[in-house]
Amino acid sequence: MRKIYLLLLFFCFQLNAQTGVGTTTPVNKLQVETTTADAATSGTASNGNLRLSGTTGSHVLDFGLSNSSTYSWLQSRSRLGYGTNFNLVLNPNGGLVGIGNTSPSTTLTVGNAAGTIGGELLLNPTTTQYEGGQIVFKRSLEGSTVDWTIDQYGTTSSNARFRIFNGASETNGIAILENGNIGFGNIAPSVRLQVAGDIIANSIAGSSDARFKTNIIPIENPLQKVMQLRGVTFDWKTKEFPSRTFSEKRSLGFIAQEVEQVVPEVVQTEKSSEGYKSVQYDKIVALLVEAIKEQQKQIEQLQQKVKELTEKKGNEE
Repeated sequence: MRKIYLLLLFFCFQLNAQTGVGTTTPVNKLQVETTTADAATSGTASNGNLRLSGTTGSHVLDFGLSNSSTYSWLQSRSRLGYGTNFNLVLNPNGGLVGIGNTSPSTTLTVGNAAGTIGGELLLNPTTTQYEGGQIVFKRSLEGSTVDWTIDQYGTTSSNARFRIFNGASETNGIAILENGNIGFGNIAPSVRLQVAGDIIANSIAGSSDARFKTNIIPIENPLQKVMQLRGVTFDWKTKEFPSRTFSEKRSLGFIAQEVEQVVPEVVQTEKSSEGYKSVQYDKIVALLVEAIKEQQKQIEQLQQKVKELTEKKGNEE
């Protein structure tokens, strides 16, 4: 009976004491002290401080302290070859995970609501030559046919871009160049916003404040210029230029090269090897207004002449 009491007393003492492995002065309930080392990438020698292994399977969970920096590490890998890594899973059956947050509200919450711990996330590039950081959004369970990708990509500094697109074609999305130009369906926008396709909006306003302008000169010979312009109807070459997503409908407008000969101020040339041209149709309004005014003067002059002739004929009778 006395032996049982002594045994119970021994266990009670052990439960309330600190236990040390590799140290005689532990400060926690269990303290393991051993040589520090970075996680091994090859070989067969264990270099962790603590290991969790199973009676079956080849995978183990190693804990360690770095000897090259101040970080600690946790790695799931093979018990035989340290270059073989396995998945490390948190809450595999559900539950929320917080980093810098004690009450996560999403599957993964980074940082706290007060902002004292920032919710920052860094995505480094892959070893693929032109691929930067990447996030893939898997398609919904119903109604979707492709995944969405957000990444950074670029072969040179001149065409490096941030992309949001679906499927395998980045022209099905948005591209933002390092110079700030944005393309919708266009991976190499040469202006601040370039869209391959149609735009529908309630209104579009252009900067026109007098304080922005200098060397203001009235349009010369507006009616003569309008008379030289040729309005045409046409069909877009949709098959030859599929990336432009031209409309299938018959369209009406100008030929940019023809307009450039008359009013070069409203023609814009893309900064690309092809040098495709566009017409700033909204700016033609100013030309039309001045042309109408000039034509109105001519009409009023003719009206005055008709009036004078009518009065003269009336006096003669």
